[in-house]
Amino acid sequence: MPYPELVELEGYPFPVLVSPGTETRGRVIGDRSLRAYEFLGKTLEFEPEFRVLVLAPEHWKAYASFPLYGMPHYTEARTIALAGLDSSFWQSLLPSPGTLPRSDEDAMRLAYGQEDGSLNLSPFFDLLAVHEMGHVFHLQAACHFPRLWLMELFCNMCLHAYVARMEPGQLRPLETFPRIVAGTGGGVLEHRSLRDFEQLYTDLGSRNYGWYQCRLHVAAKAIFEAGGVDTLRRLWKTFLRLHESVTDDDLAGVLEGEVHPAVEHVLSHWPA
Repeated sequence: MPYPELVELEGYPFPVLVSPGTETRGRVIGDRSLRAYEFLGKTLEFEPEFRVLVLAPEHWKAYASFPLYGMPHYTEARTIALAGLDSSFWQSLLPSPGTLPRSDEDAMRLAYGQEDGSLNLSPFFDLLAVHEMGHVFHLQAACHFPRLWLMELFCNMCLHAYVARMEPGQLRPLETFPRIVAGTGGGVLEHRSLRDFEQLYTDLGSRNYGWYQCRLHVAAKAIFEAGGVDTLRRLWKTFLRLHESVTDDDLAGVLEGEVHPAVEHVLSHWPA
């Protein structure tokens, strides 16, 4: 696909194409994408082909495939689309003032606080380039996850392992927002079960879908702390090999026996 309105940044082994005016954020995302590409390539023993698009709002409709500006996503198996400017969508996800316990408010300020006293979630959303790269890896390698939640968990495991090993200074912005959202329990949300996630997936609505992803972020952290990078590698190799359909009982056995009990724990202890 041609991108006549975008500018290609030099110095990367894959195309990094940005909207004019977003070069600074594009360079940050490009550098992170390169580090993640090398880390995941070594960990998973696979090197996909892909491009990174860093887009202003005026180019989002033309080149992205998700309608909401600022939602990181892959447009197909070789293209990652990210926002080059801050998004009002990110700000809409911030908890209303006074609704959080004091300890959570303090944690949010430490992770996302600005000089003017406001909060900005861009440090979290910029990290999601690595999550989307996880999709590029499994799509191109034909690594077949038998559940959508497991596919998304894999991508969050890619992200957490990368940050923990390569950018540990970014653990606070990576972990804080998901922990707080997941900790709400999802009580006001219509859908909470893994069954609903499988059946509805992208039709869940942004807030409900975001709660699922935040729970999976928290799970990815717990899995990394229990089994390290080797658990990510074992999950990858298991589903490179296994492509057949499985029941939940069979899947639980595979996850516990061939990957790690912490991964099976996600399936057996997910809230109803």
